[in-house]
Amino acid sequence: MDLLATGRIRGTFGVEGFVKVESFSGEYEHFLSFDRVFLSILKEKLREQKYKDGWFEIEEVNLRKADALVKFKGIDNPEAAKCLTGSELFIPRDKAAPLGEGEVYVHDLCNCNLVCEGTLVGKITSVAEGGGGYLLEIAGKTSEAAAESSFYVPFNKEFIGKIDLKAKTVELMHRWILE
Repeated sequence: MDLLATGRIRGTFGVEGFVKVESFSGEYEHFLSFDRVFLSILKEKLREQKYKDGWFEIEEVNLRKADALVKFKGIDNPEAAKCLTGSELFIPRDKAAPLGEGEVYVHDLCNCNLVCEGTLVGKITSVAEGGGGYLLEIAGKTSEAAAESSFYVPFNKEFIGKIDLKAKTVELMHRWILE
């Protein structure tokens, strides 16, 4: 099953075990169609048999302006809910929010080659959240003389050009950002 990261648990809400979920896409309507999600982080307290596979059933979803409140089956108090803070929610790709024109799922950028002026710069190994948006983590060289290392490139229109997921390439618009 092809899973896609759709959001992150930011904290708890109330006394009944609800968690606050931030959507990676900024859209929340599709959360209403989820019946279960896979959580990336399972704390030791929750490694009971019913959670061993990482899938959590959803009991209730309440949409708010900047997040969604989600209640998982078996998570019935703030202490249990707090153990889930920081977890990413993964869903089957077919349940993800539909893409608009020119949009991509951030997860799909991983393992793409970053290319600048026709030259391979490196491979995108992950996508991290930065203060002003996403950062692409690149394994590669910042220059011909440099040793291979990891570095970050902002994922925004100023620095990123054409994205070709079929060819697994992402265009870097300005080489100077590597200096």
